Amino acid sequence: TVEEVIFDESASSTDNGGTAMPADQKLIRTVYMDAETKEMTELLVWMDSRVAALGGYYEQKSVYRRGSRDDGSFYHSGDFMIRIPAQNLDQFVSQVGEQANVTSSSESTENVTLQYVSTQSRVQALETEQQRLLELLENAETMEDLLTIEARLTDVRWELENYASQLRVLDNQVNYSTIYLSIREVDEPTVIVERTAWQKIGDGFTKNTGKMWNGLVNTFVWLITIIP
Repeated sequence: TVEEVIFDESASSTDNGGTAMPADQKLIRTVYMDAETKEMTELLVWMDSRVAALGGYYEQKSVYRRGSRDDGSFYHSGDFMIRIPAQNLDQFVSQVGEQANVTSSSESTENVTLQYVSTQSRVQALETEQQRLLELLENAETMEDLLTIEARLTDVRWELENYASQLRVLDNQVNYSTIYLSIREVDEPTVIVERTAWQKIGDGFTKNTGKMWNGLVNTFVWLITIIP
């Protein structure tokens, strides 16, 4: 679920179902960016330096040749999946905007607090059950009891590892935000012009008029086809 999350860190919040939410929210932030640069090589050197300096790493890094210039050199493009510590995300995104021409940018925030708390509670319950099973195992009097307890203990340990793995994944996603960054090398960066309110209204009018005309044409074609 993508949502904008606003909360008071000094107090617990409540979800729509009335469930108490911890003040320490677990948020997964993901940023999508498209950018242009005139010098891909220089930008890549800068990115490597900044990602390392901010404590991040590349989960995916691909650079391609996509065409040649008049002088025989190649244009390049790249797709990157970068993991940056959550507290450094805004800083890195801002710095990318200073080094390259960002043509589009968006962010999604997923609140996984309830999922995290629920998984933690399940882990605690399984750990308690595991301890109890170990105590019963020591006092088992028959082979049947021994086999039954060992079978359940195996299941509990498997579930514990599964839930513990889920917590590790969530911790990684929360602690390290993800940036999907696509970069194109160009001779001249695209000039981004903010459209006025009247221009946006005109775009909407043109779009709706086009839809109306298509609807009329389709209706006319249908009428023609059903005439004997």
